[in-house]
Amino acid sequence: MERSFEFRYEGATACRLDLFLVNALAAEPELTEVTRSQIKQRIEGGSVLVEGRVILKAGHAIKPGNLVQVVLNLPPSGEIEPYDYPLKILFEDKEIVVVDKPAGLSMHPGAGNPNRSLLNALIGHFGGAAAEFEEQGRLGIVHRLDKDTSGVVVVAKTPMALAKLSAQFTDRSVLKAYLALVYTTPRGRRAVQITDHGRVDAPLGRHPGRRTLMAVVEHGGRPAVTDWRRLEELGHAALLEVTPRTGRTHQIRVHMNYIGSPILGDPVYGNYSGLPKPLFEACRAFGRQALHAARLEFNHPSSGVRLSFESPLPEAYKALLNLFRSWGKGLYERI
Repeated sequence: MERSFEFRYEGATACRLDLFLVNALAAEPELTEVTRSQIKQRIEGGSVLVEGRVILKAGHAIKPGNLVQVVLNLPPSGEIEPYDYPLKILFEDKEIVVVDKPAGLSMHPGAGNPNRSLLNALIGHFGGAAAEFEEQGRLGIVHRLDKDTSGVVVVAKTPMALAKLSAQFTDRSVLKAYLALVYTTPRGRRAVQITDHGRVDAPLGRHPGRRTLMAVVEHGGRPAVTDWRRLEELGHAALLEVTPRTGRTHQIRVHMNYIGSPILGDPVYGNYSGLPKPLFEACRAFGRQALHAARLEFNHPSSGVRLSFESPLPEAYKALLNLFRSWGKGLYERI
């Protein structure tokens, strides 16, 4: 199924058409898997317009204010292909299923990834016993984790469960607790070093210069609140328990960067190049933000019983954490 998308380029200087589309499409949940090569094919195939004119060159320079339209082939709505994937199911009944999502698995099928998402895997898990939400397409997904964030996620299996869980997320009665390994410096005075807990209350909106990213903004943003508690000081890093009180896109990643301690390994938000080279290289090799959805609490949509689910840290995350621990121990011994 072909669908058309349009974006306004709001940068300050000229930008390559293909690069702009890569970033613009990455901000759309169902389009995060679209690659630069696929975009180039769409451009050269005449499926991209700039200010109403077909552009056939990927390197075409678009100007500030230009309207860009692109036509993409998307999976048909409601026709979700099963994916044979070994999901780790923490809980399942007739109403909900709770999954320990691994890093690298996107939530939804998209233009560049039509059949290898969590939703595809759930359809495969149900097999012949189709759940009601299968007919609802993507509506069974109550909340999202970024593709490269691991941990607990709940999915509704019926429209009723979807409505009741969504209401809990809206009224903020759901508790979400994450583990985040963030950047510090041994003698630094960053917020996460000065005190053992804190709150970031800063509205989020589109980054004024990079519209595919989120940022703390003074005007026009949406309220965003994140609580954090330091669990462990590691010299060049700190391990935090982070509890978002609102559910904005990339909220934890942006808020941690805002207070000077970006999440280590995050390829988009923050700069942690001041780490000792072995630690910096280990973060790069880790390949994603060190953010893990460790605990999720909510009321069961039918019984109302409060449920709590936990996900242990993935082995790769443990290894990165232990590396920072060993460096921290040696650092304090030298001091």
